[in-house]
Amino acid sequence: MIKKLFHYLKPYKKETIIALICTMLETMLEIVVPFLMNYILQNNLGIFYGEDNIITSADYSIVFGVGGAMIGCAIFAFTVGIISAKYTAICGRGLGATLRDEEFKKIQNFSFKNLDKFRASSLITRLTNDITIIQDSFCQSFRASVRSPILLIFSLVLAFIVSPYLGLIFLVAVPLLTVILALLLKFVTPKFKALQKIVDKLNQTTQETIIAIRTIKAYVKEDYEQLKFNNVNEDLKKTSSSAFSLIAMNMPAIQFVTYSTIIALLFFGSMFFNKGLIQDVSEISTFLTYIMQLLASLRMLSNVFMLVNRSSASVYRVMEVLDTFSEIVNKIDSTLTPKSGSILMKDVYFKYDLNAKEYVLSDINIDIKSGEYIGIIGQTGSGKTTLINLIERFYDVTKGEILIDNKDIKEYSLKTLHDSISISFQGPLLFSGTVLDNLKRGNKNATKEEIIEACKISCSYDFIINQLDNGFDTYIGQGGTTVSGGQRQRLCLARALLKNPKILILDDSFSALDHITEGKVKENLKKLTNITKIVISQKVSAIEDADKIIVLNNGKINNIGTHEELLVKDEIYRNIYKIQSEGKLE
Repeated sequence: MIKKLFHYLKPYKKETIIALICTMLETMLEIVVPFLMNYILQNNLGIFYGEDNIITSADYSIVFGVGGAMIGCAIFAFTVGIISAKYTAICGRGLGATLRDEEFKKIQNFSFKNLDKFRASSLITRLTNDITIIQDSFCQSFRASVRSPILLIFSLVLAFIVSPYLGLIFLVAVPLLTVILALLLKFVTPKFKALQKIVDKLNQTTQETIIAIRTIKAYVKEDYEQLKFNNVNEDLKKTSSSAFSLIAMNMPAIQFVTYSTIIALLFFGSMFFNKGLIQDVSEISTFLTYIMQLLASLRMLSNVFMLVNRSSASVYRVMEVLDTFSEIVNKIDSTLTPKSGSILMKDVYFKYDLNAKEYVLSDINIDIKSGEYIGIIGQTGSGKTTLINLIERFYDVTKGEILIDNKDIKEYSLKTLHDSISISFQGPLLFSGTVLDNLKRGNKNATKEEIIEACKISCSYDFIINQLDNGFDTYIGQGGTTVSGGQRQRLCLARALLKNPKILILDDSFSALDHITEGKVKENLKKLTNITKIVISQKVSAIEDADKIIVLNNGKINNIGTHEELLVKDEIYRNIYKIQSEGKLE
């Protein structure tokens, strides 16, 4: 999974190589410095102190020459270290930006079935929090993951070169640290996986509360929602505290091993010196420096493992999205374009879950001519919205076929198909921005005349000009909360009309309209003879003038006919009509 992640670093290959080379140079220079220091001590220690422990003379040419080289190494290491840090940051932020871009593109191309699998709150977490964790972990661990192996190997080798006897101390220190790190990782890994799931749940709770805040206030449920949030927040606190408490044990454990190693070095170093196994005290000083470097490398390496372990859960979640392919196979190269907007549904069966026993829609056969005005009605759960989702190919049929202009909709590219069909969903949605911004989402190249015409057809022009403070430039809040439900429906209808579609689908788009406005909108729509119109509604008044009305019941077609025909031959339709018009049931 981590290997897949580096695929997204390809656009920053040059920067990655520069950061890698600079980090390696910086590390090698740090390793050289103790070696130079040892050279100075070996060549001057005996001169500094004579037999009477009195400073006599020193070879300053060695001190200044090699000391100058040490200063040069330090300056050069500092310079390449800055360059390394700069390019590491570029790579890390670039990786985050690339992942966000790719994940957002992937989500945009998801089918409805894919979106059913991932909750909105989970996708938001994966797109924001998870990627932030990944890029921060990369920035913090890249240099350390390069430096620590080099420091570890070369410090170990040079330490044994300086003193093979003292080098034996490493045979205890390194395995001890390895065992400690392995134990910590074993317990930390499941904690981070659980942590990300709780973050998802917290985001979902927050999102639901904010979206439904008006309903919550209306039902005086603030205390209940606060309690629900507090419970999730408490779970997050406990899990994160547990995870980070384990991580916090990493540093004390390393410090314990470090100080124990130093004490062991001083003890055995003095013992070996007294026994003549070490000839020069400078070996202890140099060895101590290499011990500090080696233990520092192990400390860095343990931090890298912790960071990688923490981010691995996020990497998995992000890759789960990126590796998910749309259930809908898109025929991108197709040049077919719907011309007339006729629709034919032949023996269509559909179920959301292929393992489900029952079909949501069964034995659907519908023939819609170009330019017809079709009404669809049925009780809640009868499959009305599912039916239009199949026409738009948000889902693929389980059995049967749907044809537009006598061509299977699978033969069209998704872009062409969606461009040819305009839909106003149940629960009209407007975006943050001006009225004009929202309308132009239907057609960004729409002229002023086209916009005005669409608004007049949807009966929204008058309220835009006369009721909104700045007309078409009036700012609308997220979701369109600054306008009424009926105004939202009319604006969404105008936006749908601006696409100049061959097929117009309105899913319960008249529910918030008064009887007079509804009548005007229907009259205007009937004049659009070049557009096939499908209106789904719970209101008989919205579809009674349709050329054909389809009555659905439990996912099956109960009857098809005109308003007058259905009043005679269809009991379900007749009862709906009587309930709405007379308030009584036959």
